[in-house]
Amino acid sequence: MRPKISEVTKQVLLEIEEVIKTPQDGRVFTSYYLEFWRRALIQELVMKYCPGDGLVMDLDAQPFILSCALKLMGYKVIAYDYDADPYLDIAKAYNVKVVKCDLERDRIDTEDGSVDCAVFSEVIEHINPYYINHALSEINRVLKVGGKLIVTTPNIASLFRRLKLLLGKQPVYRLHVKEYTKNEVEELLRNSGFKILESFYSVVNDLHFV
Repeated sequence: MRPKISEVTKQVLLEIEEVIKTPQDGRVFTSYYLEFWRRALIQELVMKYCPGDGLVMDLDAQPFILSCALKLMGYKVIAYDYDADPYLDIAKAYNVKVVKCDLERDRIDTEDGSVDCAVFSEVIEHINPYYINHALSEINRVLKVGGKLIVTTPNIASLFRRLKLLLGKQPVYRLHVKEYTKNEVEELLRNSGFKILESFYSVVNDLHFV
């Protein structure tokens, strides 16, 4: 599925371009361009499911590009990350509140039922499977009744990864702890008390989205 990205969403991300050039870190620059359309799609999903100016929680958020884009769109944004310090200047440029949090072990530092939308993008594949239920349960705890969770993660069953395996190459990216099929992600979410409203594959960055 090729998602439709609005010109408004694209322009919001482009506004951040000058800020991400400031840190002397090639990773930020590369991430901004290589993951441009993934972030744009998440913005579209946030607008679709969380219209207005509600509170959005961006989890494992550094380098805070998406957090800043959501703030520019008018949302109240809290970004959580265990290793935030190297990228705080980006968050500060748009007054994004940053909270240190280890999603595998910590309690998310916010009140129960206080968050309208949680973004969990490219995170679940980095978490030890033993701790995933803890992380998802914490997200569920802080979401309002009717709050929305947006998850993106690489699809281990994608054609790209199947071809790598056929060529004798490891299909799982070296920094990922575990990659999942679409059905496995859905099962994890249901087991943590979520109801799935939409689930689809996307050509953006060879990902699937739930």
